[in-house]
Amino acid sequence: MPMWNIVADENMPLVEELFSTLGSEQGRNNNQIKRLAGRHISRKDLADADILLVRSITSVNRQLLEETSVKFVGSATIGTDHVDTKYLAANDIKFSSAPGCNAQGVAEYVLTSIAYWAELRDRDLSEVTVGIIGAGNVGSRVIKVLERLGIRCLVNDPPLEDSGDARHFVSLDRIQQCDVVTCHVPFTRSGQYATYHLVDEEFLESMPNNSLLINSARGAVLDNKAAYRVKQAGKNIDYILDVWEGEPEVNVELMAKTLIATPHIAGYSQEGKIRGTYQLYQAVNQWLGLENTIPLNTLLPQAPKWHWSGLLSGLYQSLKPYYDIQADDKRMRQVKTDIRNKFDHLRKTYPQRLEFLDTL
Repeated sequence: MPMWNIVADENMPLVEELFSTLGSEQGRNNNQIKRLAGRHISRKDLADADILLVRSITSVNRQLLEETSVKFVGSATIGTDHVDTKYLAANDIKFSSAPGCNAQGVAEYVLTSIAYWAELRDRDLSEVTVGIIGAGNVGSRVIKVLERLGIRCLVNDPPLEDSGDARHFVSLDRIQQCDVVTCHVPFTRSGQYATYHLVDEEFLESMPNNSLLINSARGAVLDNKAAYRVKQAGKNIDYILDVWEGEPEVNVELMAKTLIATPHIAGYSQEGKIRGTYQLYQAVNQWLGLENTIPLNTLLPQAPKWHWSGLLSGLYQSLKPYYDIQADDKRMRQVKTDIRNKFDHLRKTYPQRLEFLDTL
């Protein structure tokens, strides 16, 4: 008989390697692991499950968990807005997420974005100031990378500032005046530190001309409709967007106005996913009172060493062999074009029945 019944998102790596022998003696595979598509995990699938391991596309709430045997829920992601943590706490279901698991991947995405923009717009990065909103796991990694490269940073994070963090923080007004602004905050709709539409029309209008806004945090941190209006009105500002308000829907009008558009892949690296799974492995062990017997460094892929000349002017060309942001942008735009072409074909074939397509 299995010791633990585990249901896991099929896109989580190394679940079998980390969880199949969990709690067993002499490394025996005593646990039963069921792999399912994250979007289709149902209450029926969890009837006899003890542990549920998900990513961000599975909504974990009363509807999913009521009358199941789930005792532990883990999300191998930074964000937790897809999880009803209050319901879990009220029903004595342990919860853990994986903050910081993809921080390095997102930092590399942001660095590549800035380098690409600087080369395209002929900007000297030694004279550029980057404003960073949010200095948590991801924001701190971005700060560290930029400072090592000699790129000036200003940082805004009121929650950390109020908590006594010793770093130097500036107001959001100061951030608005930076050449580049990059967002790294969680998504919250209410409260003193709400981030819903934190970057709004007024913020964008206040940014200098020939500036850049990067959003790789959460889509609704940026007011997408306002971003489109500002650009449509003639504001000379570039957008590099990896996240979108209302995902999985994408504002295609705004997308057409972006310098780079990608489908929420900034932190979607193999290393980031492995770290996410491993953090849940650690959390389950702690919950069960067990030791971590598998070291993380035996699981991570070996990355090629980055060779850089030390010249900021050639930063993008140095990064391109490791990550080509233009390729991801091209793929996303091609998907949009393919969908539009299919709609056009349907419209011509069934003109009376598919009038609604004209509203898309």
